[in-house]
Amino acid sequence: MVIVTDFGCFVHEYIECFCQLVFPRPEVCPHCHVLDVMIGHGFYERKALGQVKVYVLRIKRWYCKACHQTVSLLPSFLLRFRHYLLDVIQSVVVTRFEDEASWAQVSRRCAVDGAPSSRTIRRWCDSLAEHASAWWAAVQQTLAKHNAASPLLDPLGEAAGPRDAPRALLQAALHLLAWAKTRWPELANYGLADRLRFLWHWGAGRGLGRLI
Repeated sequence: MVIVTDFGCFVHEYIECFCQLVFPRPEVCPHCHVLDVMIGHGFYERKALGQVKVYVLRIKRWYCKACHQTVSLLPSFLLRFRHYLLDVIQSVVVTRFEDEASWAQVSRRCAVDGAPSSRTIRRWCDSLAEHASAWWAAVQQTLAKHNAASPLLDPLGEAAGPRDAPRALLQAALHLLAWAKTRWPELANYGLADRLRFLWHWGAGRGLGRLI
């Protein structure tokens, strides 16, 4: 099991400043839900593929004294089950769903020397299409509760945007981030390029499961 964690940095900063990072200890075990039983359990290495570079980084791991299970702190710039960095994946899904590019155009714009492959690109887009509806509904529910004036919630207004789930979720992520920035000062520097990183961190903490 992983806890998606925002360390306030990107992959190169995470690696360079690793010794200065603060790794929050879970108060409750996410497996057995017992309070104050998590202890440090070292780190493991993980490779992350950038557009032109392979990064090797360490992932913090915690151990539960009650149920003897482990949990890892996954940086929000990484997705579960994906080798590429989230910003590489974001460039693909944005190009496909927001720019409405053909598969050939997506490959030309987003791939370098054939990587990611066209098969991988299609797999990412298919995965987002599969999970987007549930995430979109969760974003709408949150905005309805905390930011009822959001144009995203106007079913008759053009500002509500597209209705196909992947495009709608990408746009909804901007509305969610705009609302979140009014509540959490640490998000002040987050912009368009950070919307899926924030969405992933936000949704994973609410048990929404896989995003892409």
